[in-house]
Amino acid sequence: MTNNEKVNEQYTSLVAEAKEELNSDLVSRALDTLNSAYQLQQTEEVNHLLVTTLVAQGQFQEAQTIADEYLSSYAKDEQSARIYLDLSLHNRYFLNAWEFLTWLAEGAQEKLQPKVVDAENSYRLSQEKTIRTIARQFYHLSDGNTVEQQKRLLAANKLPLNDYLIGAKFVLRDPFLSQISRTAVLDQLRRLRIKEPVEFLDLDGHTQTYIPVSLTALKQNEIYNNILNELDKYAKTLGSDMVHGLSEQVHLLLMIAYPELSTAVQDVTSWVDGLVAETFGYPMPNEPDEQITWRKKAQKSLMELLN
Repeated sequence: MTNNEKVNEQYTSLVAEAKEELNSDLVSRALDTLNSAYQLQQTEEVNHLLVTTLVAQGQFQEAQTIADEYLSSYAKDEQSARIYLDLSLHNRYFLNAWEFLTWLAEGAQEKLQPKVVDAENSYRLSQEKTIRTIARQFYHLSDGNTVEQQKRLLAANKLPLNDYLIGAKFVLRDPFLSQISRTAVLDQLRRLRIKEPVEFLDLDGHTQTYIPVSLTALKQNEIYNNILNELDKYAKTLGSDMVHGLSEQVHLLLMIAYPELSTAVQDVTSWVDGLVAETFGYPMPNEPDEQITWRKKAQKSLMELLN
């Protein structure tokens, strides 16, 4: 028997054991068994069993973390969708709930949206002071350092949608905020499929108007993927580890330049050659002046973020 076959057999045995324990109301023991199974193989079946068991044990935050690992699987049917929505709303992650609704078929969205609206209204009535505090910290996002900004951005996920939108419209135009925080908020509006136009202060210091729902995710952007493909050509000369490191840098640089990638990267080949040349002291290629300027601005913004 091969190692893979042994692992599969052990996994199958653990899942069967966990189901028996759940049927016998041995919830704590089942949780331990499911964790062991999940360490062997992270499957959709065990993910869902783990989430429902963690909820039964009152471990809602841990359940949310596990559920998010297989988020798309919860959009496959209404019962699973209700499990995820109930979990997100219990944890007050209203933006997670609204974003998840966009993954559902239109009929399911219409059916489940009132659940989110009702949860927000109830939260407003009982936690008005908390909402004001989170909203104020989000509105003044640039007051904090990089770490504090990330904490406030995460906390803002607990704002009702309309309250988040009010703060986001100011944050997107805040000249004192790091560029990557502005783009993170714009990307959040994209994921929420916001249809109304918003003003956004770009890397060049100009105010642009975007409709978030019409934007493309960075990892789905053709320019981004073409850059990664071009960078792969350096694997033989630089090594795969170095190319991996550069690809992570590329992700940050283009997130900072987002969504104006066609302005920041006018020629993919020379952009990648220029990045590699700057990194290793190679002779610089011929590049459009505007492309060089945007990359330098993105690099400066990134250095400020890391320092």
